[in-house]
Amino acid sequence: MPGVEVTDLGFRHGKGPDVLSNLSIAARPGEVLGLLGVNGAGKTTLFRLIAGLLKPRTGSIRVAGFNVAVDRREANRRLGFVPDEPLLYPRMSAQENLNQFAVLWGVPGAEARDRSESLLRETGLWEERNAWVEGFSRGMRQKLSLACALLHQPSVLVLDEPFNGLDMSATLWLRNLLRRRADAGDCILLSSHQPEALDALSDRLAILHRGGLAEVLDRAEVARRGGSAEIFQATCGPQAQHTRQEQEQSA
Repeated sequence: MPGVEVTDLGFRHGKGPDVLSNLSIAARPGEVLGLLGVNGAGKTTLFRLIAGLLKPRTGSIRVAGFNVAVDRREANRRLGFVPDEPLLYPRMSAQENLNQFAVLWGVPGAEARDRSESLLRETGLWEERNAWVEGFSRGMRQKLSLACALLHQPSVLVLDEPFNGLDMSATLWLRNLLRRRADAGDCILLSSHQPEALDALSDRLAILHRGGLAEVLDRAEVARRGGSAEIFQATCGPQAQHTRQEQEQSA
């Protein structure tokens, strides 16, 4: 059973055009699936649909075998979600934020304390654990958001631009963490505007274009085609879009 299984997914905002249309994609346990696409391709919308924050117009989504529309609570118990903008309590400390997430997911007190301390130390936030989040930098909020998402030990991670704001040390920590978790059997779905991160982590690379799935490439094919930056330019860049428009007009 895939960690994340999206079938014939369609979504639009109100009466606007389709953001996603007939999208089917699966991310398997034990792999990192990277998502590539221009701004507006539907990556963030897809992640919010997987997390149950939006409702699809058509199709279905399963997380760890649970249908998000029917068993959202059970699906979310197995999901760690990091949005493109951290969703935290600004007038609480880092420790209090973790406490809130522990209550939300039913992590017992002793376990919550041990996991919180471990995550705060790993992310370099231990010394700031009692400081209000509203005073945190973008990178500090991002690290805390990651810690909150990992607190209940999910088997599926959905990460929207998780490297934003991270310094080199934190970036290397996160890369190593995600690789270890995938090797241990977790399913990881992530987007990033950092080609080196996608190339280093992704077992497969999925390219979203105009709300649909353009291609899915394995690691060997990504390397053969010059890496995710080259693939992006060839598939989604200005020249590729211009060529595609010319082909449509001449058809």
